[in-house]
Amino acid sequence: MNKPNALFLVLSIFIFGAFSAQTPSFLITYSCSPTEEFGFAPAGLEVISHGGQFKITEKSESGKTQSFLLLGPILGSVNQFTFFGTEVALTGPLPKAVQEIPSPSERVANTAPKELAGVQCSPCGVNNWCAPSLGDAPNGWPGSSMPLEATIAYGNISYRIVVTSIERLTDNDFRRKGNYHNVFAIDNERSVVDAREFVELFQLSPPSDVIRY
Repeated sequence: MNKPNALFLVLSIFIFGAFSAQTPSFLITYSCSPTEEFGFAPAGLEVISHGGQFKITEKSESGKTQSFLLLGPILGSVNQFTFFGTEVALTGPLPKAVQEIPSPSERVANTAPKELAGVQCSPCGVNNWCAPSLGDAPNGWPGSSMPLEATIAYGNISYRIVVTSIERLTDNDFRRKGNYHNVFAIDNERSVVDAREFVELFQLSPPSDVIRY
């Protein structure tokens, strides 16, 4: 191996290692509860993160799921759900980022970190706790770091999440033979539509906000 090729290999390994270190991958599960009496909450929630992409899956008591793919600024987001019996994949931009910074009085009240599922968390908003060690929060979630206890809100609906388990994933989990090889792919059986096509498909009045977040 000549010196230029060796140098390129060393630089590639260094850059890849640095990128991997900056984008940790996790499978995080949460319990959920309504924020108000008779409110809505999924039976459970699961988040898979890898390379700056996220898959957020809400699970119902009956076993049905609704998932959100947050694929980045270029690819945007995909909301996968069932609408009047039709399996839909609604594409669109990423939801707006939510940065919840505690006020000075809140910082004084919540200065001490606390441990959630074995991870040290810091306050990141009103009654929200984030784990900087687990990377960035998904777009549309509170805080700049991954929240492990927080209130998730969209429209006039909100529910509380609390982490129940955290599993560290590796690059191998997302390769061809890995358990999560196609985790960020749109489900094959779904009708892929944008907001305009969604309205046309179901002959609806234009909705004010068809993305959940």
